[in-house]
This record gives sequence, structure tokens and C-alpha cells, in this order.
Amino acid sequence: MLFGCAPADQNGAVEQPTVSMDDEFSAKIELLFDKYVQNEWDVMDLYAEDVVCKINNLEFSGRENLMGGFKMHHDALYSNIDIKDMRIQSEYWSDGEVWSRSWFTWTGDGQTTGDSYSNRGHFGYKWEDGRIVELHGYWSEDAQNAEAAAYAAAKASE
Repeated sequence: MLFGCAPADQNGAVEQPTVSMDDEFSAKIELLFDKYVQNEWDVMDLYAEDVVCKINNLEFSGRENLMGGFKMHHDALYSNIDIKDMRIQSEYWSDGEVWSRSWFTWTGDGQTTGDSYSNRGHFGYKWEDGRIVELHGYWSEDAQNAEAAAYAAAKASE
């Protein structure tokens, strides 16, 4: 059995967005990834202050909460962070919504364990008025859970 996710119109036709990989929104997403890898946060105002984040099964809001998680990757959990095999596209829907999507491989070395990690991921970004108002992120949490547990255990024994 196959299931579709795109809405059908009254005649049963499925709406198809206009898709671009060479547009301003896709370029901004690439810039966000570049800045994340470099541990630089000067473009984080691309996220709305009250951005809604849906990361796997966790939902929270606020740019500061999101940035805290990204910064923790560099400050405490990983070194040698990189993004590979990245693909980005933006979708322009007939109702005016704009979404950018990214597929990538994240890599990094645990600061506590020394283990090397590689993790495929997917993000979806909803744009309004030139800012990201909603972020959906999907990836395996195994690496993050393992490294965070090792970090917490090391801090507890200090």
C-alpha cells in the first residue's frame, strides 16, 4: 500500500510546488550550515526569535534555546564537526508558504569519549518574512545521547 503526503485538489490532482536549489533561501540555509561548522553565530537572526523547533520527538521554541543546543555541540560535546553530502532545496507552494529542506551527513569526534561519529540528517525550514519560523529536524540521537552521557559522567566525577 502506498500513501501520499501532498494535498489533492477537488479534482484529485496533487499540488506540486516550484522547487529551486539555486535561490536565496537555499543559499541562506547553506550559510547557516557553514557558520555552524565554523562555530560562528553571527547569522542566527535568520531564525525568528520565537522559532518553533520540532527535533525528532521533542518540541520547544525560541532562538536562544536552539542556539544553546548548537553551541553545546562545540563547547562540550564534539570537535572536528563537519557537514558532508549536503543537498538543499527550497519549495514555493501555491498558498505562499516557502520551505527549505536539507539532507546531509554530520560528522564529529566526541570530546569526552574520543569516538568518531557520523550521522545522516534531514532538516525542514519554514520561512516567513525572510526568517525561519519553524524548524523540523530528524536524525538518530544515539551519538548525542552517548556523548552527552559520557560528558555528564565525567563532570560528575570531577
